[in-house]
Amino acid sequence: MSGVLSRGVADVLVTPRLLLPVAPENTAIEDACVAVREGAIIEIGPRADVFAHHPGVRRVELDHHVVMPGLVNAHGHLAMSLLRGLGESEPLEAWLENTIWPLEHAWMSVDFVRDGTRLAVAEMLASGTTTASDMYYYPEVAAEACRAAGFRLQAAFPIIEMPNVYAKDAGECFTKGLELHDRFRHDPLITTCFGPHAAYTVSRDNLERVAMLADEVDISVQTHLHETAAEVALANRRVGTTWIRLLDGVGLFNENLQAVHMTAVTEAEVALVAERGVRVIHCPHSNMKLASGVCPVPRFAAAGTTVGLGTDGAASNNGLDLFAEARLAALLAKNEAADATALPAADVVELATLGGARALGLDQRIGSIEIGKRADMIAIDIQHPSMQPLHDVHAQVVHGAAGARVTHAFVDGQLLYEDGAYHTLDIDDVLAKAASWRGKLDS
Repeated sequence: MSGVLSRGVADVLVTPRLLLPVAPENTAIEDACVAVREGAIIEIGPRADVFAHHPGVRRVELDHHVVMPGLVNAHGHLAMSLLRGLGESEPLEAWLENTIWPLEHAWMSVDFVRDGTRLAVAEMLASGTTTASDMYYYPEVAAEACRAAGFRLQAAFPIIEMPNVYAKDAGECFTKGLELHDRFRHDPLITTCFGPHAAYTVSRDNLERVAMLADEVDISVQTHLHETAAEVALANRRVGTTWIRLLDGVGLFNENLQAVHMTAVTEAEVALVAERGVRVIHCPHSNMKLASGVCPVPRFAAAGTTVGLGTDGAASNNGLDLFAEARLAALLAKNEAADATALPAADVVELATLGGARALGLDQRIGSIEIGKRADMIAIDIQHPSMQPLHDVHAQVVHGAAGARVTHAFVDGQLLYEDGAYHTLDIDDVLAKAASWRGKLDS
């Protein structure tokens, strides 16, 4: 996959043992070198050729590594990393009403969001994620924390009816969200979208307003949708139809919608998702932990729907390792279909990278190692017993605990994480803040 964007001199050359670009071909390449300038990939080709084109340029030698695109965590609540492990073994409704919402009511603040977001970013970088979507309170604080760390973020600003410390009502959510969008409109790392919590927590009038404004300002919408069968049953009792049909009726069920969870769907709804161009985000660990159901990823993929992967929040997952999420997605699909060929490893690698980028509308910039795209890349050390012998790169990346083998993470060409060291985060401070929150939350 040789190619050159420009003959200008690179800032850095990355030379792995194997390059797994995901696109235009999802195959591993030997003897490859990636040239990066000003955060963009400007050349990919055989080492000797790229070295000759860029003499004297600094090289990152990764002779026993696979280099691949950074993973895209397409749905999460980053600051909830501080709630990790609380409310264990509760079903979704009880977990929210008895544990999460009371704790948020008591402790939600700017400091909570800043400290929890930084903890999440540190965890994600160390396990290979370089882009995440965050739907939580104080999105401006999360965005600033991610920007300071050099981490790429989609900030899904919350729209919710219930009064809270962030906003007294949905109207204030709209005002603050649109201000956030204006503030980060041209930021190279931060994008924004509407984040109505769910159709059952946002009124029809406000869902219609989301649809109108999202079209007007040309940004996406991310929402929890059909997370459980009980949620769908509630819709039928409350509005006489499903939430999918309600969103379709208000003009939200289209290519701008990022639909998270989607476990309780009919064949007709799978077809409607494909017809409308809705993007689906699969969070298998959280869904299984809360016994919420299973998103039919193979059926969505067969229908031509874009599917990405998300961890959800660490409170309903306990971790933000998207490689672990990818493995679970593969195993769950095979088990549900009773078919070992369902969702093969190469497809799962794409789900975790380019699939997530497509789901967030960022695939022209990230998700694959291609000339002209931003240099969001990770390196995985394959010189480890769990990764050897390396017969099938995709299989080892998905099933070989690759998140624990990540040694380098680049975002926009900047090396943020290297062999356990963070270049843009004070990890001692991050961990100290997390420890202090443990004492408060446990009290």
